[in-house]
Amino acid sequence: MWYRHFINSMKPLFCAGLFAMLIANFSINAVASVPFPGKLPVQVVNVEAANIIHVNLETWPGFRRDIRIFLPNLAIPAQGPNPKDCEYELAHLAHEFAINFLENAKDIRVHDMWMENSSSEYAISSILTQNGSLDNALRHEKLARPADLANQQPWC
Repeated sequence: MWYRHFINSMKPLFCAGLFAMLIANFSINAVASVPFPGKLPVQVVNVEAANIIHVNLETWPGFRRDIRIFLPNLAIPAQGPNPKDCEYELAHLAHEFAINFLENAKDIRVHDMWMENSSSEYAISSILTQNGSLDNALRHEKLARPADLANQQPWC
């Protein structure tokens, strides 16, 4: 019968779609936790890149730890395949801007860090200062873009 051939030909496609949905569900659930809610004061340990800030914070009273903060939905130059030399220069400028922005801040905080669990060494969060957020400042200076717009036009 014709429908058996149709069903048999759809099995691999159905299995692949089901597998993709399961993987997407696990990846969404893997970063769906805010174990330390609110705005928490931090000390900057190192600015690894314009969008990766290594901070130290008190997660529980008397317990400090280091966490690498990834700025949310932010693309910086030289992240894509085959970056141009001018993209490396822009990435360096973005890195220097982030260092200066945080060195000049008196009050630095993270807000609602998204983590896999409370013992993770990595988190996704905005870095807030009295001068605004670092990710907005990088965008304003044209040194970063929203991640979903990163490849729509060349950096330079």
